[in-house]
Amino acid sequence: MELAELLENARRNEALLKRLQAFELQLLSAQTWQDFLTLLLEALPSQFDLDAVSLRICDPDGELKASMLQSLDVDQGALLNQIEFKVTLPVVKADVVESPPPWRSGLRLPLLRGGEYLGQLCMYSSRDDRFTPGMATDFMQHLAAVIAACLVMVRQSEAQAFMALTDPLTGAENRRGFDRVYSREWARGQRQHHVFAMVLMDIDHFKKVNDVHGHGTGDRVLKNLCSTLKSTIRPTDHIGRLGGEEFALILPGCQPDQLLAVVTRVQEAIRTMVVLNDTGQRVPVTASGAYIAVTPRPHQSLAAEQVLDHLDKYLYKAKAAGRDQFLPAASN
Repeated sequence: MELAELLENARRNEALLKRLQAFELQLLSAQTWQDFLTLLLEALPSQFDLDAVSLRICDPDGELKASMLQSLDVDQGALLNQIEFKVTLPVVKADVVESPPPWRSGLRLPLLRGGEYLGQLCMYSSRDDRFTPGMATDFMQHLAAVIAACLVMVRQSEAQAFMALTDPLTGAENRRGFDRVYSREWARGQRQHHVFAMVLMDIDHFKKVNDVHGHGTGDRVLKNLCSTLKSTIRPTDHIGRLGGEEFALILPGCQPDQLLAVVTRVQEAIRTMVVLNDTGQRVPVTASGAYIAVTPRPHQSLAAEQVLDHLDKYLYKAKAAGRDQFLPAASN
């Protein structure tokens, strides 16, 4: 090899090393799924002359996917289209792989951290010579190790944030978490003319449930309600426990003409819940509530508290009218 060619290779390797170091520093500063996935799936291809990147993650209990859905809003959720969540994955070594069309070459890297096999990162190029058998992959394997470490750190960071924003009994968002979701949806609506819906509900005669059947049964009612709501609404929707037996939903992108059907489905799911007291007797559960479609507008401010106060008036009308019903609230 000519001296000039050796020097040119050395310069290329030095430039690549500097890019890798800068990129690793960005990865190490990521604390949220949005930051981590944006860097990995959008910034990585642009910085390293790649045409596509895909990620396969070992997620046997679905916790990672659930954490990402909880953390990302609807727009950011598009990042998940580049991720495969698998119950199990075969352990692989760093190697050139056959690329799906239209890509011409690819490299697969294992993501390992502390003996835990986290998944695989695949990089694709439209160039035949971008990844070839026998090529040195030391730089990229080092990057994969950093990515694996950062994935674990972000997972831990998001788990801690989730606990701080979650009601420990039901797994619903607490008031702080619910307010954060509302602020995010309101800001997105102002940017993109996006609409969302809110539902406020209160379990009927909940004090009687506690008095007659005991607080253990009351806790089961609350937990069953949240699990029922989760199975009825979309993964991108949000459930907040505002206090006691009062809950609220935020439904991103739910159009006004869709809202009644959603609320009807929720109401029927609550009616058919099966909750047993300590002696095995079924406890009937119903809820009353109110709902509204929210359309944020530029230069307008409307706090979650204001919307909830407005809905609360209609919730009490529903209770006064006999309970077990949801009323549409007039638009503000």
